[in-house]
Amino acid sequence: MVSLLKDVFLKILDGKEPYPHQLKTAENLIDGKSVVLRAPCGSGKTEAAYAPMLLGLKDVFPNRLVYSLPTRALVEDVAERIIRGVTKTESKYMVSPQHGANSKDPFFRSDIIIATIDQTVGAYCCTPLSLPVHLGNIPAGAAVSSFLCFDEVHVYDYELGLQSMLVLLENAVRLRLPFLIMSATLPESFVEWFKDNPAFGDKIEVVEGKESDIPKRRDRHVVLRWCNKLLEAKDIMDAAETRNKIMVVCNTVDHAQSIYETVERQLKAQGFSVYLLHSRFLDKDRERIEKSMKASLRDKDVKSLVITTQVCEVGLDISCDLLLTEIAPPDALVQRIGRCAREGGNGEVAVYDVEFPAPYSETDIEKSRKYIMENLDGKIIRWKEELEFVNSVLNENFKTIIYDDRRRYRVLLSLSDASFKGDRHGIEKNVREILGANVTIWDNPETLEYEKLLCMPWLNVDVRILERYLSGAKYWEIIFMHDEYGKPSFTPKIYGRIYPYGFYVIHPDYVRYDTEMGLILGEKGSSLNPVEDRVRDSTALRYAYKEETWVEHSRKCLQAFKRLKEKEAQPIRMLSNIIGLDQHTTEGLLAISVALHDLGKLNIKWQKSIGVREDDIPLAHTAYQHKVPSHATISADALYPVLKTLLPNTYYALAFKFAIAHHHHTRAEEISPYTLGWKSRYEDVIKDVCREYSIDVNLTEIRTSEKAYKKLEACMFNLESLKPYTAYCIISRTLRLSDRESFTLDDGNLFKNFN
Repeated sequence: MVSLLKDVFLKILDGKEPYPHQLKTAENLIDGKSVVLRAPCGSGKTEAAYAPMLLGLKDVFPNRLVYSLPTRALVEDVAERIIRGVTKTESKYMVSPQHGANSKDPFFRSDIIIATIDQTVGAYCCTPLSLPVHLGNIPAGAAVSSFLCFDEVHVYDYELGLQSMLVLLENAVRLRLPFLIMSATLPESFVEWFKDNPAFGDKIEVVEGKESDIPKRRDRHVVLRWCNKLLEAKDIMDAAETRNKIMVVCNTVDHAQSIYETVERQLKAQGFSVYLLHSRFLDKDRERIEKSMKASLRDKDVKSLVITTQVCEVGLDISCDLLLTEIAPPDALVQRIGRCAREGGNGEVAVYDVEFPAPYSETDIEKSRKYIMENLDGKIIRWKEELEFVNSVLNENFKTIIYDDRRRYRVLLSLSDASFKGDRHGIEKNVREILGANVTIWDNPETLEYEKLLCMPWLNVDVRILERYLSGAKYWEIIFMHDEYGKPSFTPKIYGRIYPYGFYVIHPDYVRYDTEMGLILGEKGSSLNPVEDRVRDSTALRYAYKEETWVEHSRKCLQAFKRLKEKEAQPIRMLSNIIGLDQHTTEGLLAISVALHDLGKLNIKWQKSIGVREDDIPLAHTAYQHKVPSHATISADALYPVLKTLLPNTYYALAFKFAIAHHHHTRAEEISPYTLGWKSRYEDVIKDVCREYSIDVNLTEIRTSEKAYKKLEACMFNLESLKPYTAYCIISRTLRLSDRESFTLDDGNLFKNFN
């Protein structure tokens, strides 16, 4: 196995031998252990995360990786990096980025999904942030059964995102799933917690990278000096007289834009290529700027200046000779320092004071300032000094937070409540304190069609900043809606409060977008245009209904399930272990659920609503829109007696019942009165399934009528009920994807429009 693993690394790394920490991490994962990896910046941690996937060990290792990161920009960078590596191995593994502005894989269909941490937590909690909430149990089935990797963990909000991550990891251990945590700047208390936690036992390994193993780190000499003053444009101009490769890191976008405006023209006149990079650029402009900036920095004959913000701290593979940075907490500052002399050689870092601590706390800035002045000023900074800096300032703070079981239990309860209700804001508030909203620029959104509005270029901006700048401005909140059949609509609401993760259209009189400076709040600009060739939301991909009999649809769903279960083999195997049945029987229970998920459509009232009489052939769909009664909860109610017989454990029987009830609307709970007809039709289907999977079903147990309105036992499982909740998510995903993919069988392309 080791030789096969080395072969994978050699392909990914263009023939170079993997570093010891890369190989050790991958070996432990393959052996079924989880890993905490702490290694210097630029040491190939990402490759250690996905190399085990490429061995194709689907019988012993999860067949899906969900790789979580703190920022959207980093998601794009890492996705490109992994795609390049996978391509070198000639593997057919699919890789997709997933974040609020680039929702290419909202159902988590790919083999490797690179997502922001809030996307991962939202998916895990059946409350996706890039899909209508009623579709939430589809990505959930992937999130609860995947190999979870959390990278750049030091950037997560200590009291929120970090705790939410730990909740998911503790669940993974209980479900016997491996996980991986990676960072260059984790304090000792964080690492020790994993070693001391009895829940992990001998199933976790801490892997430490060594600077001496990495040539470019071993030959690197970076000196830090403290500048007891504020960072000004003059400091940059002075530096440009003696240095050719300069990076400036500001703590806020506004300050970065201001400095860029001041120095850009003069330095360009002196032969410098000048770049500004922050979080408020459109994807196409960010990609263009990054590409040109990287080429400039790598060209020894070109003088280059990059002015940036926290976006440089994670994943941005660039290097400078001189770094001018505003003071920040040690974990952030160490990441900035990692961009100086990144490829080895000599470098200098100048740290400047700030007038205001934002976006950090005054306490963190003061501790960082004191440590730098007393211990680092004038010193060569190696990884040893970086770790000592992090431990001295953050270790006790981390220890207080990570060992606080009550705090984490409160986060679990809060996530569970958000999951139960489908509350997106409840998810976000458990991931980060600084929340963002999506904004675009247009003078009247009511003139746009739904698809055009979805295709507008959206930017994510801190809610607090928006509230400050938009006071008195003209803007609209856009509320996207979808009915049971996916038909979309939106409602524009002018003015009002700015909510996290909401969508807002700002009138161009109050905001400007510049291709070189990004989004500038408070200045007059012009409208942005829809991106015609790119659908920004998967809900715009809707299948068209055509007339189809009930039996035809049931058979097609079974056919889709047979193909789907090959790709979802590992989650189904996991479901089998949870419910305590062999895999063949488990697949049979899923097949019954898939075949009869639309049993409620055989309600005489439902068929009558689409014009079918009791002596006609029942339909599942028509080519025309009809107002029809609900049917999903009826299907669940009618089948529940059968499920209780097949699954004596009530919780697991309910998992199947809720999944069937929620195959259109996650959290649907009301059951209307019904009378089922066409008994011979559904009995023929279920008999075929029972024969194929050797399952004995008493057909008389199917409930054929209900006279009064009633509700399900609950609208959703609590997240604390881990195994029933996990079973529900896997069943729901399998059922809903089989249903959706049944519509593509006619053209012979099962996954068309859904990857």
